[in-house]
Amino acid sequence: MQTELIELGGPAHGGYCVGRLASGKVVMVRGGLPGETVEVEVTSERSKVAYGRVVRVKTASADRVAHIWPEGEAKDLGGVELGHVAYPAQLRWKRDVVRDAIRRNGSPELLEQLDQAHPGWEVESLGPEPGRTRVSFTVSEGGGLGMYEAAAHNVHTVRSFPLMVPELVDLDLFRRHWEFAPGTRLRVIAPSSSAPVLFVEGQTFSVDGEPTTSRVRETVSVGDRTFTYRIFAGSFWQTDRRAPATLAAALLDAIGGVEGFEVWELYSGSGLFSLFLAHAVGAKGRLTTVEGDGPATKSAAYNLAKAGFEQVEVRRGNVSPQLLHDLPLGQMVSAGTLVVADPPRSGLGKAVARAICQQNPDLVALFSCDPVSCARDLETMRQLGYRVKTWRAFDLFPYTSHVESLCLLSAQVR
Repeated sequence: MQTELIELGGPAHGGYCVGRLASGKVVMVRGGLPGETVEVEVTSERSKVAYGRVVRVKTASADRVAHIWPEGEAKDLGGVELGHVAYPAQLRWKRDVVRDAIRRNGSPELLEQLDQAHPGWEVESLGPEPGRTRVSFTVSEGGGLGMYEAAAHNVHTVRSFPLMVPELVDLDLFRRHWEFAPGTRLRVIAPSSSAPVLFVEGQTFSVDGEPTTSRVRETVSVGDRTFTYRIFAGSFWQTDRRAPATLAAALLDAIGGVEGFEVWELYSGSGLFSLFLAHAVGAKGRLTTVEGDGPATKSAAYNLAKAGFEQVEVRRGNVSPQLLHDLPLGQMVSAGTLVVADPPRSGLGKAVARAICQQNPDLVALFSCDPVSCARDLETMRQLGYRVKTWRAFDLFPYTSHVESLCLLSAQVR
């Protein structure tokens, strides 16, 4: 085992701290904190960078705390990268990572706009309490539940996981013997408005292992509006129970009054934002949703129809420049135009970002769960004449490195 004693610098994307080996090579280190002196085991090396993990802390940061998941720390499991970091320091960590990603992948002009929109760059918190309603495990040898070792393919049986909501804790998952074959992926789900279920290899089961309906129900309230959603258990839904309402409220606050607008919602999923957008544009507006996943598209159509919205069109298709070119914006209504996009971790990409801007929407609202792809997308739109109006970041995944952001851009006067 190769180890070195090094001093750690600032945090980096992915839950690492940056250091340098004696050779001068940059090393990305798991389990550390900025400013600490630590002994690091080098776990892998590439031509320009090495990766490692802390095996001993010589000089600890004041922000180091007892790990929230001692079992996971002992087995070097992934998924709780900041479990050793005091919660206020986690928020500062994520703020610094986001700002650094913008600096490295955007431009000084973009950084200035974001500074003006949100001078402190504070990451908004839902609180450190566990809120995870969806947790995935791998069935291990012997019928237990396992999780993967960080940056490896090894599965370790676990007896705990600290971030679950009480409804999942009460299921006593780790004392059970699971009859599924070793290596089977098992997702446990605690919806807000229906009974907990298991989703295993495309099938939905009750927590007792009996086949059950493939759909679950979620309820989301923002202000005086409450909507109930019927979605497929295997479809994406925000993992933290507080996240759907937090993000929907942030979107509505950012876009302001859009009654009578024509709206595109791209990567619309099962319709979380769709119902609130359809209500916001009113009977004189129009909403078109686009989603590539078939079950999610089916759910969105059902949820919009069930809520009584008629001024909507639900489209199944992968978001692409060609699709956006064939879907003209601003021809159905005249009050204004808005594009809302919630892409996967890889972001919009330059081609789609350009295609959006070529339709000349008055407003673009972009959600992002990856600061690097967010920086690249925002920079592309800035170069095409859009300016940041609103910029917010949210900690929806305490004790992990993940951070969500929302940016509202407007077309500049040309």
